[in-house]
Amino acid sequence: MKKLSLILVLTFIIIISGCSAKKTSNQKIITTTVNTYVEPVKSIAGDKYKVESIIKSVNVDPHSFTTTINDAKNVSDSTLIVANGLGYDDWINKLIDSNNKSGNEINLASGVLKKKNGQNEHVWFGVNNVLKLSEAVKNQLSKRDPKNKDYYQSNYDKYSKKLGKLTTREADLKEITKGKKAYITEPLPYYLLRDLGISVENEHFAKAIEDDTDPSVEDIQNMEDGLRNGKVDFLIVNKQVSSGIVTKMTKIAKENNIPVISFTETLPSDIGYYEWMNGNLNQIEKAVQK
Repeated sequence: MKKLSLILVLTFIIIISGCSAKKTSNQKIITTTVNTYVEPVKSIAGDKYKVESIIKSVNVDPHSFTTTINDAKNVSDSTLIVANGLGYDDWINKLIDSNNKSGNEINLASGVLKKKNGQNEHVWFGVNNVLKLSEAVKNQLSKRDPKNKDYYQSNYDKYSKKLGKLTTREADLKEITKGKKAYITEPLPYYLLRDLGISVENEHFAKAIEDDTDPSVEDIQNMEDGLRNGKVDFLIVNKQVSSGIVTKMTKIAKENNIPVISFTETLPSDIGYYEWMNGNLNQIEKAVQK
């Protein structure tokens, strides 16, 4: 009897486990290329979808990322695939094409924002750009799942109010940042600086670093002189990318009491977009007040 009871218990556990696994595998999925977009998408999808990113770490460079078989499976199983576009995550295109998912893609830069190749690809540094992404997700999910249209609309209304706190803060901060000047080691924070009225004084240098080419001798000299002579209010570096020239510029800035601000390109795994962007604003505010 004891053996029979044990067999029945084990059989029950196996059945329950199998049902649970089946339920999980059948869960609706939305895949984003980078973790930057998980919060904006999840805030709209709520509990109706599982939202996961392919790149989850600040230690991975999206430009040179190589996909895996598991990434291909996730794309194949996804109701929506959210990409950045403009060459930032072109590796997703092959997975979308090979799985016939072109009709399931939301491309933020080219599809939603209507930007063209050659324009700055770091669109998530613009809060209003991310708000437009959330709206696009809301529209797509409402179209695919009309019975929950009100649910997605309600989620969008809540998240737009949350992002509105960031845009309000930017407007307030602009009162003291408008007219300020910055050097950047890459054109990473272009949209954020634009929204704050901060001008970039070394665009040619920054583009060379992003393209993994050597800046000209003239660009380097001008930047060094500018840092030594206080021609800019702060230096902004990409924390995820290091090089000898960037290290040198950072050293010169610190030696001459020029505030150095470090941004990341992707998000740390333990925070969402709102907290990350708010942290960026905190850094700029602190630098301006020095």
